[in-house]
Amino acid sequence: MMFLQLSITVQTYYWPIYFQSVKDTSAKDSGINMFPFAISTMLSTFTAGWIITKVGYYVPFMWIGAPILATGAGLFRLLSAHSPVSSWAGYQIVSGIGYGICGQIPVLAVQVVLAKEDVPTGCVFVIFFECLGGALGPSIAQNLFTDTLLKKLRKIDGVDSAAVVAAGAKDFRRLIRPELLDKVIDAFGDALWSVFLLALASSIAALVVSAAMVWHRLPKDTKESDPGSETT
Repeated sequence: MMFLQLSITVQTYYWPIYFQSVKDTSAKDSGINMFPFAISTMLSTFTAGWIITKVGYYVPFMWIGAPILATGAGLFRLLSAHSPVSSWAGYQIVSGIGYGICGQIPVLAVQVVLAKEDVPTGCVFVIFFECLGGALGPSIAQNLFTDTLLKKLRKIDGVDSAAVVAAGAKDFRRLIRPELLDKVIDAFGDALWSVFLLALASSIAALVVSAAMVWHRLPKDTKESDPGSETT
């Protein structure tokens, strides 16, 4: 859960940065552009939950969802300032489907594997590590992003790297001469790739750790009333 949450938090935080810094969209539009991710996550979560109740096994969904989530993060490398809507929306959908399939599996697993009296404790631990992943993700990613961006900007003559970083993802354009703008945008793209690479690695780590999950089947609620217990 920690690795899953780290991956998804990083992606949801830095997709808007991509839209504002590379695609030059407003903060409002960058939020609207996240709809493919939100919708695909919601639908895939619902679908995965429905299928699990039918087949009874949940561990395979962890093994399916984590690689798809990693793939969505890796596809970011194919984007540029001129990428069409079909590309960035499609890549968001891949990540959303991956997380929707496996995002709730750890919570479900502890409820199935643990004894009834231990389930609350197990759920608390899972939620704790979910929060931990959500806290670690942005802090690690921010360091990666800033360090990579500074290194790339320092290679561009005529650019004040510190000023660009301080200006932020949207306002840096007013500091850059037109002939250097494309290079600076590419620097932002490379810095963002280092962040999505973190999300990719975290998703793979989740897949590796999930290999140790206990293979259990959901208990069937098939309690039948005992005719002999009826009173007249």
